[in-house]
Amino acid sequence: MSPARELALASSFAAVDDPRIERTKAHNLLDIIIITIGAVICGADDWVGVAEFGTSTHAWLQTFLQLPNGIPSHDTFGRVFARINPDQFQQSFLQWIQAVQQRRTDVIAIDGKTHRGSHDRPNGKFALHLVRAWAAENRLVLGQIAVEDQSNEITAIPQLLDLLDLRDSTVTIDAMGCQTAIAAKIRDREGHYVLALKAHQATLHANVAALFTDARAAQQPEYGMTSVTATTGGHGRVTTCTAYVISDPAVDRLAESWQPLAGSGACRLGRSPAYR
Repeated sequence: MSPARELALASSFAAVDDPRIERTKAHNLLDIIIITIGAVICGADDWVGVAEFGTSTHAWLQTFLQLPNGIPSHDTFGRVFARINPDQFQQSFLQWIQAVQQRRTDVIAIDGKTHRGSHDRPNGKFALHLVRAWAAENRLVLGQIAVEDQSNEITAIPQLLDLLDLRDSTVTIDAMGCQTAIAAKIRDREGHYVLALKAHQATLHANVAALFTDARAAQQPEYGMTSVTATTGGHGRVTTCTAYVISDPAVDRLAESWQPLAGSGACRLGRSPAYR
């Protein structure tokens, strides 16, 4: 581990409160957290695996961790993490990721996923559904929030956006996130957005469809209509997709309901192109 990353880990997770009482602290909280992060990066998926990682790398870990009583047991890892404040840990983890990643203009994809096999029917618990932010170029999960079901994604997305540095990045969200409030949040945090639109938003969808119909019929340069076609293959089939884009002034007909989102024209629908 490089000194920069060691320092970033130590400073980022210093704000996590230790949930244990003083007389039970045989191991430092920061040691437990750093060992766990290293183990998960190396593929551990349970507390036994975390403890095995610590034991097998004990000599290396001693070069930058205190380890006053050696490597904690798997039970200790589990008990401590069961009691750590999850919001504090998430904030600290995000701070660490932002400290060590290379800052670049990126596409941040926000999507909700239900984890198969995560349900616990005997105890009445449904499958875990997470809304997460994925940095495409850095190939990192920047943050995630658990929700009860897919219908709660609309309220979770703004909370997730508050955790992220969106400056000059483009945020993509599926049709669940096609909301003026979510677009406003992205613009407030100096980001750009590409939002999917489906027929369940009947009025907006009909207006956008009418724009493309008129643009094709008019074939006038001022509509600024362009297209790009891409062909991909896989799973025994070839898929050809054509995207059509309309820019100013054609989208002025839709801008009224979105115009209050920014003080300049930078976030008008025409500058964040409408896709079909």
